[in-house]
Amino acid sequence: MTGSPNHLTLGVVSSSRKPDERRLPLHPLHLERIAPELRQRMILEHGYGERFGFSDAQLAPLVGSLASRDELVAKADVVLLPKPQPQDLAELRDGQVLWGWPHCVQDRAITQLAIDKKLTLIAFEAMNHWASDGGFGLHVFHKNNELAGYCSVIHALALTGS
Repeated sequence: MTGSPNHLTLGVVSSSRKPDERRLPLHPLHLERIAPELRQRMILEHGYGERFGFSDAQLAPLVGSLASRDELVAKADVVLLPKPQPQDLAELRDGQVLWGWPHCVQDRAITQLAIDKKLTLIAFEAMNHWASDGGFGLHVFHKNNELAGYCSVIHALALTGS
């Protein structure tokens, strides 16, 4: 399902190798907000919507296809994986595109694998709203960061029984 030069395919991974990481990049209900012609170039990993109560059969009509993780990586031009681990980059094709939070500054192994495999990394952490003067303002995920801060405190309080 590799796209033409003007039509890339996007493979959306449903599982992370990072311990206790369960976030998905797109809620299954939000798929219908994406233009149908774009969704037809999307590949979801089998089981993508299970944690939200959506079966593969329910999601199949909304996207181009569903595939195993190996098939998705083999077919997609761009792999969307929020929290990649070194093993994930090792499995990508040379020259492939990874979209997520690679945190290259924090993870030397990810950085070196990306260099060695000539990968293009689109880093969520480097996506900012740019001003007309060339400077940048807020990070595009600033609301995510704020929510994560609140949630971490609530989670910690729940764990301690406070």
